[in-house]
Amino acid sequence: TEVPHFLFQRVGERMGFSLDKAEALIRDARSKLDIRILSAKELYEEELKRKTIPTGSKALDEILGGGIRTQEITEVCGSYACGKTELVYTTAVLAPKALGGDVLILDTEATLSITRIRQIAKARELNPDEAISPIHLRRVPSSSDLIATLETAHRFIKEKSIRYLAIDSFVSPFRREYPGRELLCPRQQKLNYAIGLLIKLARAYDMAVLVTNQVLATPVAQYTTTRPEFLRPPIGGYVMAYGANNRIYLQETDKPNVSIATLIDSSYLPRQSRTIRITERGIEDAGSTY
Repeated sequence: TEVPHFLFQRVGERMGFSLDKAEALIRDARSKLDIRILSAKELYEEELKRKTIPTGSKALDEILGGGIRTQEITEVCGSYACGKTELVYTTAVLAPKALGGDVLILDTEATLSITRIRQIAKARELNPDEAISPIHLRRVPSSSDLIATLETAHRFIKEKSIRYLAIDSFVSPFRREYPGRELLCPRQQKLNYAIGLLIKLARAYDMAVLVTNQVLATPVAQYTTTRPEFLRPPIGGYVMAYGANNRIYLQETDKPNVSIATLIDSSYLPRQSRTIRITERGIEDAGSTY
C-alpha cells in the first residue's frame, strides 16, 4: 500500500530531510527485506533443528512431542492449584541446560517465588544459586505494561541470550482491565496483537515460549460432555486458541497434587492425556495413563 505524500512531508519536516530523501530511505529498506519462499523440504529441515525443554514429566513430554518446543507457543491452562505455575518453575530450572541460554519470566499476578525455584533445583540435585543465575524476572501489572515489554523485549533477549520466555499468566491482565461484553472487542484486539508479538519473538530468536492461562467458571450444569475445555473453557476465546501451537489443559483430581494433563489442541499432535503430580522436584510423572 502506498503511503500518502502528505505523511512523507510531515515525517521529513520532523526528521529534517526532504520528501525525496524519505522515499529513497523507504525504497532502500524494502530492497533489504529477506523475502524467501521455502520448499517443504527446507521447512522440514528447519523443524528438525528445533529443540525442546523437558517439563519434568516424561509422560507430559511424550504427548508434547518431546517437551516445550522452540519457535512455538505452548499454552497450559486450568483452574487454580492444578500445576500451571509449577510447570513454569520446573521448565525454568531445566531450560538453561536444554537450550544453552537464559530464561525470562514475566509475572502478571505477582505470585512467582524464587524460593520455590531454588527448592525445585535443590530437589533435582542442582546448585540453587547456579540454577537461578540464568533466570530473569519482570513483574508486569497491566496489559499495557505487558505489551510494552514484548515490544521492547528484543533488546534484553539479545543482551542476555534469552532462549526461553514464560508468562504467568498471559490473559490475566486483559481479563482484569476489559470486563464485560462491551469491552470484548478491544480486549481481543489487544490480546491478538500481544500474541503476534510473541510469535515474532519466538521465531526471530529461536525461543521456546510457554504461557499459562486461566479458565472460565460455568455455573450451568452440563451433562453432554466430559471434555474439560468445554466444562471450564480457557479464557481468551478463539484468539488465544488460534495463537498457541500446543494447548495443555491441567485438570485437578481427587488425589492431592495429582492432575490430568490433556493435549486439547495442537497443530501437529493428536489429543492425548496423562497424569502428572507436583512434588518438591516440581512437575513429575504420576504413573497412570488415561
